[in-house]
Amino acid sequence: MFKRLVVPAVTALISFALLVIAGHRTAVRADSGCGPSTIANTYGFALNGLVNFSPNGQPQPIGDFIPLAAAGTFSFDGRSNVSRSFTVSVGGAVFPVTDTGTYTMSSNCTGSAVFADAGETWDLVVVSGGKEIKTTIATPGRVLAGTLTRQTEE
Repeated sequence: MFKRLVVPAVTALISFALLVIAGHRTAVRADSGCGPSTIANTYGFALNGLVNFSPNGQPQPIGDFIPLAAAGTFSFDGRSNVSRSFTVSVGGAVFPVTDTGTYTMSSNCTGSAVFADAGETWDLVVVSGGKEIKTTIATPGRVLAGTLTRQTEE
């Protein structure tokens, strides 16, 4: 009788604990009161993802993509200009990239960076008072997301 009562009770307790653990998520919210100068600094990053150089505008099978990994820096000047320098590996071919673009930052701490020569747009969300920028690429055919981490204090 003891075993018939204890086993279901322990099973229920473990199930409840797993639900609590699975349901616990850390919410990331954009800061407020931002402008271009909020992120005037250099940010380091490392990210990986996938790229397809001939997207057709529709979701595509994973087999149509090539793996990509990159690490380097984004530097925001506080006046809506951004530069970046990184090393990228696309399908195992490794090469350096250095280019410039522009960025916008809304008062709700969301924005975007555009690198016209590369044909890329990145969505940005400033968190932790500018210590981090959560980012995802908003360019069709590319699947990349990551965190930019401020390198120096102001």
